Amino acid sequence: MTLSTILLLPQLIIGSYTSKGNPGIEVFNWDAKTGKAFKSYALNSPAASYQTISGDYLFSVSEEGDGKASVSSFQRRNGKYEAINTELSRGDHPCFILYREKSQTVYTANYSGGSVSVFQTVSGRLKPLAQYIAYTGSSLNKDRQNSAHAHMVALSPDQNTLFVTDLGSDKIYAHRILANGLLEESRTEIALTSGNGPRHIRFNAKGDRAYLLNELSSDVDVFAVKGSQLEKIQSIPADTSATKVKGSADIHISPNGKWLMSSNRISSNQVVVFKIEADGQLTRVFHQNVAKIPRNFTFDPSGKFVLVASQEEDRVQVFHFDDKTGSLKDSHQDILVKSPVSLLIH
Repeated sequence: MTLSTILLLPQLIIGSYTSKGNPGIEVFNWDAKTGKAFKSYALNSPAASYQTISGDYLFSVSEEGDGKASVSSFQRRNGKYEAINTELSRGDHPCFILYREKSQTVYTANYSGGSVSVFQTVSGRLKPLAQYIAYTGSSLNKDRQNSAHAHMVALSPDQNTLFVTDLGSDKIYAHRILANGLLEESRTEIALTSGNGPRHIRFNAKGDRAYLLNELSSDVDVFAVKGSQLEKIQSIPADTSATKVKGSADIHISPNGKWLMSSNRISSNQVVVFKIEADGQLTRVFHQNVAKIPRNFTFDPSGKFVLVASQEEDRVQVFHFDDKTGSLKDSHQDILVKSPVSLLIH
């Protein structure tokens, strides 16, 4: 493959924890025909556990504590991202980040802070923290649910509501988004099954179904979406192991909307595949054993490959995905990165 061909390939961005001396964000060129990745360059960003992209702008959290937690912005120039600026998030251990195009605002879910931080931006540059909302509450699991733990921020299908999953209180909060991107502090609270530990939520393209992965119970809840209201219509196990302590991590819908996948760690190291039926409910069809602690995974844009980040084994596995059967097959083209936890292809 020639250098000019490599430069035209999409970029795979891998975020990682940095306790092993690695840089934090590593950028690869991604060949969608072969499922191979070619290392390009790295960005120094501590504990870079989640990223989001808007056009030529990249935003990343630094999942740190003790008042060091922050958000950084980067701009792609001549094919490479360059740092713009960094702002403190106030809430400790931000673990998810989202960008809203309409208002050019950035939102983070802060796990230890049990909070959400909101930043306004101008041409990709982060302004100082604009809003900070802290939650309170607890639930059944005394080890994991002794206080609020915001785990994900997600936009409603119409982009006018911000949903926040709180693993600590077994609730989802729905905030109306104001014209300037800030949040209305009064919110709708959606109570979930006690002890489930809501982690990540995804909406289908039509916007009438939402899929919630519960970390502690390893169940996937399916909701009918009605504005800012969620009505549960199904709950199905993603981890059927007999182990009491579970730890599901990530959930995604395939690019064509036919399949849903989730990852399990701790009790089992698997990616589980569900078929999305005509009514939006799920049928479990396949599970694939993967390397240890599959925290995050992603489909490539073509839907032909699924990349799974193994936090403990310092590698990203690349699987062929069969769109007819929902099955996965290891391509044996591992991407070597220390402590990978976030994957984006752009």
